Amino acid sequence: MSLGDIIAGIDEAGRGSVLGPLIIVGLSLEKDKIDFLHQKGVKDSKLFTGLSGRNKRSELAVEIQQQAEKVKVIEVPSSEIDLTLNRRPRDNLNLLELRYFSKLIMELHAEEIFVDTISSPKYSMTQISNLIRLNNDLLTFKVITTNNSESKFTLGRGGKSSKNILIAPKADSKYTVVAAASCVAKHIRDLRLREIEQEWNLPKQILGQGYPNEKDQDLMRFFCEYSNQIKQHHFPFIRYQWEWRCLQEILSQPMKKLDQYF
Repeated sequence: MSLGDIIAGIDEAGRGSVLGPLIIVGLSLEKDKIDFLHQKGVKDSKLFTGLSGRNKRSELAVEIQQQAEKVKVIEVPSSEIDLTLNRRPRDNLNLLELRYFSKLIMELHAEEIFVDTISSPKYSMTQISNLIRLNNDLLTFKVITTNNSESKFTLGRGGKSSKNILIAPKADSKYTVVAAASCVAKHIRDLRLREIEQEWNLPKQILGQGYPNEKDQDLMRFFCEYSNQIKQHHFPFIRYQWEWRCLQEILSQPMKKLDQYF
């Protein structure tokens, strides 16, 4: 199968979480399977809500992995995220993500690669191209277009274009191949949270989805019941440098009632 028959997408899950790993997924698919996945209901992983939505996303994630040519998964532990945040302002979570995105771009064999980004498209393109050329000085880099909605560029060698890269915010809501990577990443992260609960003998589902908001009462119960251990940095899966008020107040003063954090 030629490179031109393959399309790839890159996305992450767990960026805004207060605990657990950041999961970054790059996957490649035959182009003629994109319509099949779209018809199956593949969409941005964040749009699958409630228990039934999460179950549907898990089913689709399994289907996506079966249909994919290649699936590459990077798990970034909380400890690495904390180290990155400790190095601010010269490092940050955006740069951490882009380093791993660059790695996946080089590893995925596809003519077109679509990448989701939280940063501006131009900034992401500049950082990714610099990171790639740092270790691949023979590659050529050509900007096709760049604006507030997306950046496109090509990577080539010997005057020949080999990969076309498109970077866009909310690419998981625009391109099915990125939505597929998003679903797989979220599915893997959810499984990892349940594994963490088992490893630490925690009640099942007490880590919830790992996102700090009043709807995730499982996670809030974890903060209430284990506040002393959290203060002592007992759990290595927590991102202790994360600037979320509830976590930082647990670390600095006695626990409040849940409704005082929102």
